[in-house]
Amino acid sequence: MKNIKLSQDLGVMPMGGAPAPEAPPAPSFKIIYSPLDSLGKILADVDFKTFLQNNFGTNPEELAHDLWVMYGGPEDELSEGKKGKRKDSPESSDPTEQDTLQQEEYNRTRKTKWERLPEGVSIEEITDPQSLETAIRSGFAMLAKMNNKPATAYVKNWVRIANIADNNGDFKYADKIQNLINDVIHLF
Repeated sequence: MKNIKLSQDLGVMPMGGAPAPEAPPAPSFKIIYSPLDSLGKILADVDFKTFLQNNFGTNPEELAHDLWVMYGGPEDELSEGKKGKRKDSPESSDPTEQDTLQQEEYNRTRKTKWERLPEGVSIEEITDPQSLETAIRSGFAMLAKMNNKPATAYVKNWVRIANIADNNGDFKYADKIQNLINDVIHLF
């Protein structure tokens, strides 16, 4: 059995004063290394949830156009887009080498995301700007719905408390709660 120093295992400074090497931070989403041959894969590749959160309130049509261009769609949305370069088959039979090649390709194509599309295929063969816009509008609606759930739960509790106050004859307190409820509901 090999002896491992606990301090090195936990990433703490090992003996000798040199800091332990740090691993690069893992992305918050699963990287797709297969060709992006569907709208779902393109949205996953862009980390759609984070993309929407960072652009919440922006015009969905503009965001759809930005995504369209980011993945090789023509600026004017009429001419032919840029062709992808990803192959479906692995480049190496060694899994470790294949992982390295895929990671290098992912890092290399950060500014040329259309290269992640299937070899010889452009984005207009996969989707269109209107579908991207629909996905963005739906995503914004889901984000808004997720973010108002806590407020909705508070409103339900306030209604319950107002009813109790009303039943106990504390009408001023019930009225104050009713005013709070009205203020919150107007926010939606």
